[in-house]
Amino acid sequence: MNQQALKVVIAGLQQDTELLAELGKVLQQQYILMSLRQSEQLEQLNQQAQQLLAKLQHNATERQNAMQQMQLPLSEQGIETLLAMLPEKVRHASRQLFDKVQQHTQICQRLNQKNGELLAYQRGLMQKLLGLDDKTQYPQLQMSSR
Repeated sequence: MNQQALKVVIAGLQQDTELLAELGKVLQQQYILMSLRQSEQLEQLNQQAQQLLAKLQHNATERQNAMQQMQLPLSEQGIETLLAMLPEKVRHASRQLFDKVQQHTQICQRLNQKNGELLAYQRGLMQKLLGLDDKTQYPQLQMSSR
């Protein structure tokens, strides 16, 4: 087994656990700021979320490359195969780490879904208030010329 590739996978999972926990906090704060319509603070928070997502994407790419080096499929089955090849002591800790990443991912997905529902509700409310029929159009603003 390629030890360097294995280290990349495990280190990436450790970092992903931390990044996903932080992303969960950002998504919770995002919901609050959207509810309060704090657009300036929301914009800053969205930038923070984008940075976290970029780091997660980088880790995923590194993990994919490492899995390919070990000739394992890029799937949950590939991770399961990898875990089965590890010594018992390392396998247990790595299993817990993988489970933690999955749990944090599910939490982030639920929070993101909740945020999307709030956004859709707010948009629908604005459309009703503005009397818009076409849900993809905003009213034309009259620009005054000076």
